[in-house]
Amino acid sequence: RDEGPPKEVTDARDNSKDGAYWESMTRIIPKRTLKLWDALEAALLEYHKVLTRRSELFSEAATLQRQNS
Repeated sequence: RDEGPPKEVTDARDNSKDGAYWESMTRIIPKRTLKLWDALEAALLEYHKVLTRRSELFSEAATLQRQNS
């Protein structure tokens, strides 16, 4: 059924405080927590490097064992 032309939206949203809201969102996680996460990220990246190198060495060792057999 046809209800005619769409009604105009007369209630405009008040966006005067949007900037302050989004600015406050940049401080929602404490700096101490962010520093901890940064340290954990660095440690995990280093651990990943170690595991990758260990995997490479394991593959080399397996190849050498096959050659020596």
